[in-house]
Amino acid sequence: MNILVVTLSNFGDVIMTTQVIMALRRKFPQARITAVVGPRAQSVLQRSPDIYRIVIYDKKASLWEKIKFIRTLRKVKYDRVVDLRNTLIPFLVSCKKRTPLFRKFKKKNMRERNMELLEMLDEEAPFFPAQEGAESLTTTFRFFNEVDEIFTLNSLDHYKIHERSGWIVVAPGASNERKRWPAKYFAEVIRQLNHQTGKRVLLVGTLNERPVAESIAAELPGITSVFCGDMMLPQTASLISRASLLISNDSANMHLGFELGTPTVGIFGPTDHERYGYNGPKFRIAREDASKCPCHSSQLSPAERSCFHGLKPEKVIELSLELLNAPKAA
Repeated sequence: MNILVVTLSNFGDVIMTTQVIMALRRKFPQARITAVVGPRAQSVLQRSPDIYRIVIYDKKASLWEKIKFIRTLRKVKYDRVVDLRNTLIPFLVSCKKRTPLFRKFKKKNMRERNMELLEMLDEEAPFFPAQEGAESLTTTFRFFNEVDEIFTLNSLDHYKIHERSGWIVVAPGASNERKRWPAKYFAEVIRQLNHQTGKRVLLVGTLNERPVAESIAAELPGITSVFCGDMMLPQTASLISRASLLISNDSANMHLGFELGTPTVGIFGPTDHERYGYNGPKFRIAREDASKCPCHSSQLSPAERSCFHGLKPEKVIELSLELLNAPKAA
């Protein structure tokens, strides 16, 4: 059996589609799954043994390159095509079953909507409610491998960090600056958590987020280490998987934390927590009521919103300690 999964282009969006791949793998354990992904986010999928082949789709490519892309896909006859982008691709390749072009979703959350598409494709497809959390699945997606783990441990040695796990990981950046909670608030959260728990804090993110992380680290000598730009996504996933807690803006790292089953506090303000946040025992949403904020952001388009509605460090600290002090599963 051959299955084609058309994923998305941004890191966070692709991470939210990985449970679809695992649901297909559980239902069809012998199937060869081909994944279409944008060039930026291919590292999300590269380490997975459940993906037979990755095909890159660049929406900025020339017409000729796009024709070659479709020709590549047409070399295989697919039993199912799951299109998470809502494109014409399923209608340009040979397949027996495909997700519909016109969709009517019952859910608001984007991760849950991805799973709804499986129901539209096949009523017998397995469906695991998102609110049960990634840890409830019998098989989880592999974002990293043994080589990535070795790289991670060597990086810890380089910074003379002897603990192999249990630190707090903080992701103070985001691809869009509007989604970045103020660095001074992150610094206060880290200071208080270190004081109360004694745990070291590792700052992660991309190279262009390094200045934000370094500004935080400069206020907290001896408490933090900056890994921004030092690791690719698979190695960052390995690091997050060993953490006792992740604190992150609404970003790819936050989605990684949830999928990896790491206790995670997601910080929301400009973006919709109902669409991009999660429920579950290991996830907390840090937010304030936008309706009580004088910013009137509800009257703005999502692309123009930048307010966190007065979210202060005290709430993030409270939620963080709640997760850190939660009883460990047997």
